[in-house]
Amino acid sequence: MKRQHTQSGLTLVELLVAMALIGIVFAMITNWQVSTLNISTRTNATSQRLSDLTDVTGYVGDRVRSALRVRVATSGLTVNGTACSADRPCLAVVLPENTASGVITRYNLYVYRIDPRSLVNADDKSADTWAESNVAVLREYRSENSGSSPSNCVPAATATFETDTSAPCAAMRNLASASTLSSFGTYLVADYLTPADELGSGVAPFAYDATTKSVTLAFQTKQQVRGQTQLTPATPYTLTVQARNVP
Repeated sequence: MKRQHTQSGLTLVELLVAMALIGIVFAMITNWQVSTLNISTRTNATSQRLSDLTDVTGYVGDRVRSALRVRVATSGLTVNGTACSADRPCLAVVLPENTASGVITRYNLYVYRIDPRSLVNADDKSADTWAESNVAVLREYRSENSGSSPSNCVPAATATFETDTSAPCAAMRNLASASTLSSFGTYLVADYLTPADELGSGVAPFAYDATTKSVTLAFQTKQQVRGQTQLTPATPYTLTVQARNVP
């Protein structure tokens, strides 16, 4: 009598089912990895943007605290040939410049303005076609020792900022009535900001309270991450600082 041999192994159908299950598992793992990567990318980008906002508001806030004159303008002031407006608001401050020993040698006029990103030189920004027409930047305009109007205020040895009779010092003291500032040096402070007209109803990048002599800054970043527009934070980040040296 012959012994019967049983065959072991998987049938073709079982192999196909196993392969299908393995494919599903791999697809789930891949989707999970992609999802995790997307979340990680967005989280890292959000953290970086919040850090950038803190730096920007801190920088401008420090300027306001030291200022001897402050003005927020959405009309009536032109800087380097372009008018300040609701869409391109300006914050102007007069600041003392100290030597290493703390001696004040001159006074400078700074203007911070929300500008379209497209106006920034290509060498000063990263290439980003989407951002060119969707985000704004914060630029700093500075008076110069010569060539700008007004130029920096350098009081005489026997005078102070409040008493010097030179034209530059007088112009800075009368900042509230200034109409034209020209030939100021231009510097980029922050990129990827939400345009002023997109911050929300009643919210502006700069607001000045003459009663308390305080300035409220409101900024928000706007960036495209993996095809999605991200606003950070969801509502503009605000900081209120007092211009303690304004008379």
